[in-house]
Amino acid sequence: MPKQKSKLTTVNAEETLVWTGVSSNQTKAQKEFNDALRKHKEVLDHSKEIEPLFQMVNETYLKEVLPEIEKQKKLERKRFEVMCSILLEEKLSFGKMQREFLRRYLLDICTDSILEDPSFYSQFRDQLETKLERMDRLRSKIQMESKIKQKFGFEIDLDDLNRTQFDSEEERSSHEEKYREFREKYEEYRSDYFKGSRSKSSSKKSKAQMEKEKKILESERLLSTDINTLFKNLAKLIHPDKEQDSILRERKSKLMTKLSGARDNMNIAEILEIKMQVDELLPNQQTDVSFHDTSIKRFVGIIKSKIRELEDSIRQRFFSHPLMADFPEKKITKETLTAYLTRVKKDNVMVTLAYEKEVEQLTKEPKYIKEMIKELQSLGVQF
Repeated sequence: MPKQKSKLTTVNAEETLVWTGVSSNQTKAQKEFNDALRKHKEVLDHSKEIEPLFQMVNETYLKEVLPEIEKQKKLERKRFEVMCSILLEEKLSFGKMQREFLRRYLLDICTDSILEDPSFYSQFRDQLETKLERMDRLRSKIQMESKIKQKFGFEIDLDDLNRTQFDSEEERSSHEEKYREFREKYEEYRSDYFKGSRSKSSSKKSKAQMEKEKKILESERLLSTDINTLFKNLAKLIHPDKEQDSILRERKSKLMTKLSGARDNMNIAEILEIKMQVDELLPNQQTDVSFHDTSIKRFVGIIKSKIRELEDSIRQRFFSHPLMADFPEKKITKETLTAYLTRVKKDNVMVTLAYEKEVEQLTKEPKYIKEMIKELQSLGVQF
């Protein structure tokens, strides 16, 4: 089919048509393109709007939530210590099943927390373990250390390797240097292992996969041609070397830098936005570039892909934050976020108060531990 001329037509303040057909009759592809580019600009604007909201989340986390979590960790540790004291010092009489349930519960806490503070938790682990449990743990540790020596040629103490608490930065640095070579060898081994797994899984390609790759390569080739066409036409208009006006030369220079970067990154969405800026800057010298509908459809697909990437990056940035795990709304606004953060802060304070209450009750009335055991069992905790 014949190519259609590309012109910029201002309809009103809210809608600018990037492509128009002959006699201003847009094709379906041109309409889809305009809608896609408009949506792309909306998402870009939204990404800038939510930056202050992200700062609000981060500030709330650092200044209000994190200090409360630190309090909870200290209280949790204190609660564990008091519970161990009640059990090990026999401050209270327990039935056989109650005693075993409590011992296993506290031993699990030790196992989960020992890397946080080995010196603190290991002393309780040694008292809570049975002889058989200790022998099994030590046997597993020795077997693992033996496998490491066979595989990598290093004598490793796993308890020391996994240490995270140090008395000084000098001790931490010394520890890192001690195991540096082993960690490097281990990371190299992991990398080679996963590379091998991927190559095995991708060594045999189906006919459908090969056809899909062929289409992708052809699409990229056509896209490259379209990008070069646009680049050449735009570069002729905004090359700063031939511009006499100093202000205009500076603006052209900035646009040229952006255009070159967009061309190098094959970013058609950015190039098309630069085209709009050029048309604004030079209304009497607009780019006279025509494309078949097949090219325009390709642009639409690429811009929609860029929109998805932008939306995903916004979601990823927000919802990867530890404070946003339970955010219920799909759309992030200042109002919904403020209400959510207020609830999170309130809930966090309530958790701290619950820990304080438990520690106080266990200290004053050791028999309260029996109520805790019943509650844990009613929640389905089993060993």
